[in-house]
Amino acid sequence: MKNKLFIILALIVGAQFFQACKGNLEIEPFTALDASVGFKTRQDVNAALLGCYNSLQNGSYYGLRFWALGDLYSGTLIHTGTFPSFAQFANRNLLANNVEVTNMWNTIYAGINRTNNVIASAPGVNDPAFNVNNALGEARLLRAFHYFNLLCIFGGSPQGFNQANGLGVPLFTTPTLSAADAAPKARASEAEVWTQIFDDLNFALANLDENNGVGKVNKQVANALKARMHLLRGEWQQALDAATAVINSNRYTLLPGANYANIFLSKNSSETIWELQFDANNTNSIAFFYYPVALGGRNEITSSTALRDLHEAGDVRRAVNVTTSPANKTQKYTRVAGEDNVQIIRLAEMYLICAEALARLNRNAQDITDALANLNVIRTRAGLPDFTSTDPNAIIDAVLKERIIEFAHEGHRWIDVRRTGRLSSIGLTQEFRALWPIPEREVDTSKGVITQNPGY
Repeated sequence: MKNKLFIILALIVGAQFFQACKGNLEIEPFTALDASVGFKTRQDVNAALLGCYNSLQNGSYYGLRFWALGDLYSGTLIHTGTFPSFAQFANRNLLANNVEVTNMWNTIYAGINRTNNVIASAPGVNDPAFNVNNALGEARLLRAFHYFNLLCIFGGSPQGFNQANGLGVPLFTTPTLSAADAAPKARASEAEVWTQIFDDLNFALANLDENNGVGKVNKQVANALKARMHLLRGEWQQALDAATAVINSNRYTLLPGANYANIFLSKNSSETIWELQFDANNTNSIAFFYYPVALGGRNEITSSTALRDLHEAGDVRRAVNVTTSPANKTQKYTRVAGEDNVQIIRLAEMYLICAEALARLNRNAQDITDALANLNVIRTRAGLPDFTSTDPNAIIDAVLKERIIEFAHEGHRWIDVRRTGRLSSIGLTQEFRALWPIPEREVDTSKGVITQNPGY
């Protein structure tokens, strides 16, 4: 009888133990927030916005791969490491199952979903201290930026962007809160994606504050992105107007040539329009991927000889773009511990957008004079003599060359090659490779809803 009692007690205790474990396992983690119930206060939305910026810091996005793999694909970088997935970019022979492409796609769409949650929740916050339209402006600008980046690498056509029959990407504009919300969507057309992008961008321009703090978007960031987007679309007057607005805001100033390296060695210089923030608690692997093993890195990528040789004699940017010790790296990323910030937009881009737009407009002699003036702002800062040719095509070529050098290691070149249709300039002979493949898994699991880019 005694033994029987012990068995019964053991069963009761065991049942209670397993029930307790079951209860503990079912507790909602404190690091997760259910958007359907969580974003009710100003503090909730502000925290969610930080999460939106955090998505940009992912290693598959601006934390390394989005811009570095573009530079690798276009020849600014060469592959010196062992990752087969990187080698496909260096060889311009991407496969649809490339893990970097898959992770990039998923990371950007995860960022879009974060912005969608803020956009859905912010209007419901009733707090006099909360500027709901500014918060919505931040989220909608970030969403526009994500879709712009998706188009840059997965959309458009081999000839460029804003052309008939350009390919788009699936559009999600509401939060994914259930399995049904996450169901595959067919790709929108390029034109439809642009409509969504400019709807978000124009809202942001109308509602963003002039200053939202270090690392956050504001009205001038919106103008700068507007200039970049119109340049991509070949809308020269709109690009010129937006870039001029940023310059004329007098909010930003170029660093002198003698201090050019400080744009990157320091943080948040006077030239920065939008700079992604990293610190000891929020790190990246950028310098680690550049630096040799002896200095704590993995030596996966390095500056190309072609980049080195493109610099003219006396160009102060050469020492920054192609270092001598360690050999062929860059001073733009030097903190192997992962605390380098990432430049998303800086003032130099606005001058070069103005120069290119004016040369392409070429309505009169003043356009050419002004194009040269804007181009030579950047050449003078680099320690180079003025460019003097008044041939608009020569000016455009000079601007594109300056963009390769000025924005080396910042991910602009591949997008420039795409938007200008100059695939042969990097030795790309297969037109279909102007668009990177839609991840194979997305196509397969959608059961035909999502179509692959032609050629893959």
